[in-house]
Amino acid sequence: MKDFLLLCIALLVLSCSDRGRSNPLDPTNPITGGAPTGLAIQSNRDTVTIQWNAMAVDDLDSYRIYRGIGNNEPILFDEVGARSTEYKDTSVITDSVHQYTIQAVTAFSEGEHSKAQTIIPGLINFWIADMSLYSGRLTRVSYDGAHMLDYENFLTLSAVAFNPQTRTAWIADIWAERLYELRTDMSVKREIHLSSPPVDMAIDTIGERLFTLLMNENSVHQLSFDGYLHESIVLPTTVTRYCRLAYDDITSSLWISNYEESLVYRYKLDNSGDSLITFAGVQDPRDIVPDPLEGGCWVATKAGITLIIDDGSVSVYKDSMDIKDISLNAVNGDCYYVGKNSNTGQWSTGRLSTQESLQDEIILGNDYPYLYSIQVVPGQGPRGFLVSQAYAWQLLRFDHQGQMIGTMTGFNARLDFALE
Repeated sequence: MKDFLLLCIALLVLSCSDRGRSNPLDPTNPITGGAPTGLAIQSNRDTVTIQWNAMAVDDLDSYRIYRGIGNNEPILFDEVGARSTEYKDTSVITDSVHQYTIQAVTAFSEGEHSKAQTIIPGLINFWIADMSLYSGRLTRVSYDGAHMLDYENFLTLSAVAFNPQTRTAWIADIWAERLYELRTDMSVKREIHLSSPPVDMAIDTIGERLFTLLMNENSVHQLSFDGYLHESIVLPTTVTRYCRLAYDDITSSLWISNYEESLVYRYKLDNSGDSLITFAGVQDPRDIVPDPLEGGCWVATKAGITLIIDDGSVSVYKDSMDIKDISLNAVNGDCYYVGKNSNTGQWSTGRLSTQESLQDEIILGNDYPYLYSIQVVPGQGPRGFLVSQAYAWQLLRFDHQGQMIGTMTGFNARLDFALE
């Protein structure tokens, strides 16, 4: 009889212990550890959104939000009701590390803190068009390059541009032979059917014009935002998938590069004398970017960076480098580049500073090879940037000092960027 009583007591203790561990707020709970689970965090420009899983606790009273900025430990920041599973922080400090944890509170006790999540909010998002042959994914990525906000698949993308006036994005789809205007949730606002595959696209937000570089027809079409064709500009060259197009609003010109023929064209939209000018001998031109301050264009080439200014003068920088891509800071005109030294095979990422007579600053060395696409974040002084890395198939986000602040996988090397 005594042994039977001892067995009953042991079973009762084990039963109570099991019930305790099944409590989501019990620190020994193998699933929750006593803290809210499923914590996810993302930033959309100047707002950070935090989400978590609801906790099945009968006497749950609230959730406490803890926040730390910079090197500071998280402290109590706000408190929301028991039915909440989301919180939006609209009082962030841009370009600063934000750390968040969540804690569940009942009328009788406080739970454990969730594992901290960090993010760096900023005033822009990135739109990224995958231009590889067999992928047409469009992705919207947060400022720190570490959080995917949304994505949508298309057939084969060749370009993306963002219109800040309407807060919509435009994309060109080669095989669909269409342009799409998208809202920030990636729903289609407008669809424009074209007469030929668009290998690139440029946008004039002030004049509300779209320019499409068309294969097969070897021409540039000037369209209104509703798709009306205003002008067809026939080019004396064969347009291929590797030709690129840029709109220069300073001089009201179009710039077109042809990789296979080592040519760059300038077309003056004001129809003043010699509308079409040809620049030969620009070796294997890749990306072409208008100068945001002086007009003219910068060209990434196999033999350095070529600058063509408004009067037609041509200058070459970094002529020992095979430049894979460039990006211009829209605020101060600095040119950021990624490429490989043609003699040593060493990779580097750098900046030509327009404020310092185009002095060259190397930001990243050969520790980061195979970088093929770059997008700088606009602003005064040295700036952060986003790059794509081939073979690792990832995005890398660096701050203005060349320190990595975010990364994402699943991206090809040949990308087109737009800033929201």
